[in-house]
Amino acid sequence: MKRKVIYKVNIMALFVFLPVMLFMCKNSKYSDFIINDAEGIQEPITPTVTTNEVTDITITSAICGGNVIAAGGAEVTARGVCWSTSQNPTISDSHTTDGSGTGSFTSNMTGLTENTVYYIRAYATNSYGTSYGSQKSFTTNDQINGHDFVDLGLSSGLKWATCNIGASSASEYGDYYAWGETTTKSNYSSWNCVTYGQQIGDISGNPQYDAARANWGGTWRMPTKVEFEELINNCTWTWTSEGGYNGYRVTGPNGNSIFLPAAGYRYGTSLYYAGSNGRYWSSTPYETSTQYAYSLYFSSDYHDTRWRYRHYGLSVRPVSD
Repeated sequence: MKRKVIYKVNIMALFVFLPVMLFMCKNSKYSDFIINDAEGIQEPITPTVTTNEVTDITITSAICGGNVIAAGGAEVTARGVCWSTSQNPTISDSHTTDGSGTGSFTSNMTGLTENTVYYIRAYATNSYGTSYGSQKSFTTNDQINGHDFVDLGLSSGLKWATCNIGASSASEYGDYYAWGETTTKSNYSSWNCVTYGQQIGDISGNPQYDAARANWGGTWRMPTKVEFEELINNCTWTWTSEGGYNGYRVTGPNGNSIFLPAAGYRYGTSLYYAGSNGRYWSSTPYETSTQYAYSLYFSSDYHDTRWRYRHYGLSVRPVSD
């Protein structure tokens, strides 16, 4: 009789406490595991994370990120994105660390190589391991702010634009600018030149005076006198005709090249020496006179830097670091 009572009490206790135990497991550290029904083994849970689309792609950087939608069985201690030129990158590859916990995050990737395909995944880590979001891919640009460039393999690492400001192809002349002015005009004279006779330092990168920065934006700027000299001294210059325009094919140490058309220059309302001379503004003012600034000058048998009157209308070939 006593045994039957004990059995009844045990069965009743089981029905009373079983729901309580299940509730406690669901809402405690014991819910940090997945039950493997087939083997009866408790498996740890890593976070759940998604990968955002890649945006703001430049030649050396891009923006991505992700969203940790579930922490898993423990607190998320690190999150970010990882990338590689091979598929399925992991945190052993290049990666960012963008905080901890659940929720959305933004990642800035830098130090990329231009014109290269990259694979990227978001990741999230807790004490049980690291999970990854879906893989995305992107290609870094071979343009800067919408304009093509060429890396000539110079020691400075300088990138030269493939055409002049105002030109739609490498061989076209493009627009003409007085030194330190950012717009074209119909008459190039000393009386309407805003920098003529003014004491101004090097204007490279200054949007008030630099025609490249003002018109193309981004990191584009006018080359300095020293940078023109690097081009002269370290490249091979070949006088040729391309697209019906005379000029120099300038080939760098790595075999890449640009074409500089002999666009002449403007003085007053006229264009002079187009097809036989090229004159390109540098950003460097002449040291001893506020009437002049340095430029690249070339003809079919000569190329060097020279000073020119600031009010002359010369070509501008942008560069970028």
